[in-house]
Amino acid sequence: MLNRSQERLVVIVAAIGMFLSTLDTGIINVALPFFRSYFHTSPNTVALTVIGYTTSLAIFIMLFGILSDQKGKLKIALWGMIIFMGASLLCGVSTQILEIIVFRIVQGIGAAALQATSASLITTLIRPQNQNKAIGTIGIMIGLGPVLGPSLGGLLLSLGSWRLIFLINIPFTLIGIICEGLLLRNVSEQLYEKKIDYQGFTLNALMISGLLIGLNQLEKNSMRNLGLMFIGAAVVIAFILYNIEKRKNDAIIDIKILKTSKTLILLIQTMLFGFASAVIFLLPPFFFENILHVSTGMTGLLVLGAPVGIAIFQKLLVI
Repeated sequence: MLNRSQERLVVIVAAIGMFLSTLDTGIINVALPFFRSYFHTSPNTVALTVIGYTTSLAIFIMLFGILSDQKGKLKIALWGMIIFMGASLLCGVSTQILEIIVFRIVQGIGAAALQATSASLITTLIRPQNQNKAIGTIGIMIGLGPVLGPSLGGLLLSLGSWRLIFLINIPFTLIGIICEGLLLRNVSEQLYEKKIDYQGFTLNALMISGLLIGLNQLEKNSMRNLGLMFIGAAVVIAFILYNIEKRKNDAIIDIKILKTSKTLILLIQTMLFGFASAVIFLLPPFFFENILHVSTGMTGLLVLGAPVGIAIFQKLLVI
């Protein structure tokens, strides 16, 4: 049984992990037009800094969920924090856009470990009577990260250094690593024997990467055939994955759950939420900077209007 101080450390670790992993989904969005001119490259290339991060996060999050049952959630969270910190540092000292893309992919792997463990740390280590408050804290971090990201990115760019967008993660991750070290010395977790479905993981990785890369390539007229090929390959792999996974008891993707109408509705809801988030937080920076020629600092301030509006209207609806 954890004492109050240890429970606070667990909440801090979970909150930092969820905040950073969601913050870095959007903090770079406002910098994409800047990167295009700074590195003299195309919009599709700089977009890979976002796509690479989200793709690796989506691919690895289920794997880290299984590993957290095998090895312990605190250990996986620690690995995630270290990977995330190292990748952030490497992004911050990069000199080429290709380096940033590669390190953002690594950063997404760290983010997957953080997201896979944040909520489960609360539900498995915090006493039931204290879980609601702790889960509420995580909920705030889930909303604060993507909402604050573009505005914070614009502010840091206005200070004169794009590298701060990545280096700002370092102090947060250091706090998380220290807290996890203190917990690992005194807290023992219940571990479970679980098999890793490597075949399913590989097919799922190919499907996700093929789909996202294909959609990105469709924006290039000269690469449209390649984009269609990637999407077609993703559909074929999805069909193979479905037929293989539905026969397994230890499948990385539980096909039986996906067959229920409730799960399908939840999947559609999350897709619509993702689309709405992209419209709100990804498109405005391009519009403000490229069409209206607004400075990056002012762009961050203008993008902040979306979350402020959400907060105001949420209060009005409650009243």
